[in-house]
Amino acid sequence: MLQLLHIENIAVIEEADIIFHNGFNALTGETGAGKSIVIDAMGAVLGQRTSRDLIRTGAAKSFVSAVFTGVPGLAVLDECGIETDDGELLLQREIY
Repeated sequence: MLQLLHIENIAVIEEADIIFHNGFNALTGETGAGKSIVIDAMGAVLGQRTSRDLIRTGAAKSFVSAVFTGVPGLAVLDECGIETDDGELLLQREIY
């Protein structure tokens, strides 16, 4: 489960930490509130192709990290040499 999403210098977001709780989580807000920016940040940290246009104006780079909990021992993680500490996995991505 995604527990924490940390965003720096993506679009209009200078820095934000979003904590997700067990159960249903919903992103709501008015048009232009930044919901799609959060979704783009999630996609970026999960390896989706991104554009430098995502980098906040005036910033040299953007950074996104995600903490997942309850991650089972997966063969694909072992093959890549990725260890999970007590079922916790940290993914990070910088965009220049």
